[in-house]
Amino acid sequence: MYRSLLVPLDGSATAARGLREAIALAAPLDARITLLHVLDVYPFFGHAGLTGQLELELAPRREVANDLLAAAALDVQDAHLPVSIVLKETLDAHAGAEIVRQARELACDLIVMGTHGRRGLSRMLVGSDALVVLRDSPVPVLLVGPPDKDMPAAGGTAR
Repeated sequence: MYRSLLVPLDGSATAARGLREAIALAAPLDARITLLHVLDVYPFFGHAGLTGQLELELAPRREVANDLLAAAALDVQDAHLPVSIVLKETLDAHAGAEIVRQARELACDLIVMGTHGRRGLSRMLVGSDALVVLRDSPVPVLLVGPPDKDMPAAGGTAR
């Protein structure tokens, strides 16, 4: 069955719900969970890259991303599962391409990710990482929808 799950995290409630589902799925299989955060450098690259301020702009975002991954890793460790974390920076407009790239490079056999459930114009304007992953993934993808309104909106699960 599944031995290596890739779980992309973005700090949203849907990503937290995806992590909870991944832990529940991985526990009876003793599968490894790899937590991934894709840091979109694109909005900062143009202006900050030209002014030499790129590192100053990205440092706080890297810190937040590392904190998010560390908190989620604790949740996985609490379930007594092997875990690794990956922080990737990309110039791609959407994280979906990097998620697929990491699934290939890390030889994961399942991607578990939250989806925001946007429809219509908002999906067209914003784009959908979930759609990119579904379309391009070499492995199965488990999409987890938005949580109930009473669930916490955190990067990892509620502590």
